[in-house]
Parts: sequence; C-alpha cells; structure tokens
Amino acid sequence: MSKVILVTGASSGLGKSIASQLHHQGHIVYGTSRSPRTEFPFPMLIVDVTKEDSVLQAIQHIKKEQGQLNWLINNAGIGMASPTEQFEMSSAESVIDTNVLGLLRVTKAALPLMRQTAGGKIINISSIGSVVGLPFRGIYCASKAGVDMITESLRFEVTPLGIQACSVRAGDIQTNINANRIREYDAYDDTYKARFESTYKEIERDVEKGIPADEVARRIIKIAHQNRLRPYYNIGKPIQRLAIVFKRLLPSSIFEWILKQYLNKF
Repeated sequence: MSKVILVTGASSGLGKSIASQLHHQGHIVYGTSRSPRTEFPFPMLIVDVTKEDSVLQAIQHIKKEQGQLNWLINNAGIGMASPTEQFEMSSAESVIDTNVLGLLRVTKAALPLMRQTAGGKIINISSIGSVVGLPFRGIYCASKAGVDMITESLRFEVTPLGIQACSVRAGDIQTNINANRIREYDAYDDTYKARFESTYKEIERDVEKGIPADEVARRIIKIAHQNRLRPYYNIGKPIQRLAIVFKRLLPSSIFEWILKQYLNKF
C-alpha cells in the first residue's frame, strides 16, 4: 500500500535520492526545500525548519490534501567544521537550530497528524559522528548526538501510539555537503591552522569517496519497510561502522589511541 511521506531537505543529496526513490515506488511523497523548486516529480513544499510557522504550514498542507501522514524522514541538516576556540557562536546556533531544534519542530508538528493512522514511522538521519567525537567537528557531532537521544526518548513515548522511530547513523555519503558546510578558522593563527587545513582536506576527500547517495537511500528505504524498527542503524564504510563497535567494547584510552593513529596528526 502506498504511504504518505514527508522528507525534509529533499532538494539535493540524500534527501533527494530518498524522496525520488519513494516516489518511483508509488508512494505519495512531499519534499521540503527552503526555496521554491519545481523540477521534481513530487511536490516540494517551501519549508525552513528553523521557522515554526513554516513547518506548521507544510503539515497543514499535507493534512488538507491527504488527511494523513504515514512516514516522516527528518533529513534536513547542515554540517560544520571549526576549531572549538575559533568558531562564531552564531554559526553554532545555526547548526543546533537546524539539526536539533529543526528536527524537533517538524516532529512535534507532524505527530498529531501521524497519530490518526496506525503504523506511522519516523526516521531521523543522524551520523556516525554522533558516537565518535571527531576533531574540528564537535558542534556537528554534538548536534547529531542530540538527534540520537531525541530518538531514544521518542521511541518510549510513541510506540504505545502505534508509531515507531529510529535513528540512521550515516557515514560519508557522496553529496554536496562540502559546498554547504560551515567552515570557520583563523587562517592567521598557527595554533590550529595546519592541522585544521589538513583535516578539512581529508573531510572533503572522504565525502567525495563516500557511498553514493542513491545506495544509502536504498538502504534507508529498506529499513523503513521493516515491520519493526530497531533504535539504531549504522550505514557507512566498514572502518566507520567498526569505529562504533570499537568505542563500545574498548577502554576509552585505547580507543582514543587507535583514533589518533588513524587520524595521523593528533
């Protein structure tokens, strides 16, 4: 049976791949973008997840047209890389507002409509960085750790209502995140300059060599079709998924030593 599905951040990258594949499977898909977009085979709603009115209008639009919402895929997000000493507070606030509060705004607005139909599912796109704190990405990692904790709490609250929720921790994906990532550091201060610039080049290379967005989308859609959702799913290259296992099993000092050897500059 076709589902009514909302995919946030669907104008490019992973969100676009998820929404497009679900549409081609015959589902009724609504995507969101912060600016008008008309080139997609599914309707795109103009939504800024940092604005509550914008989110509420989108949910009301779906309610008016479909009368229900079966699946919510919270994909909208923004990346950031910066030494903790050198970021602009406004940038950190933007990341938290989008990745954490934005997800909360959409979920809060969607739940009353989702409760009207049993079998709803909420899939929150997180990151392997939610488990492993990566240098110069502390703010981004913190935002995704927030997504994981929200998901854990949400599961207890909505399972009795017939709604399931899970968090998908993604590794590097071939998307345009490099072009949109907030990047801040003091190029005239040698304290972090060399390590940050070297690390940032690796971040860009890892994304370019990441798993294709279409492949990650297929895996996420397969997860969505499962009868029972687990709390977490890890999608990434073997070394990235292995990092989560190592952190869980190894003493913290040994895990940190291994991570330093892998990063090769700390």
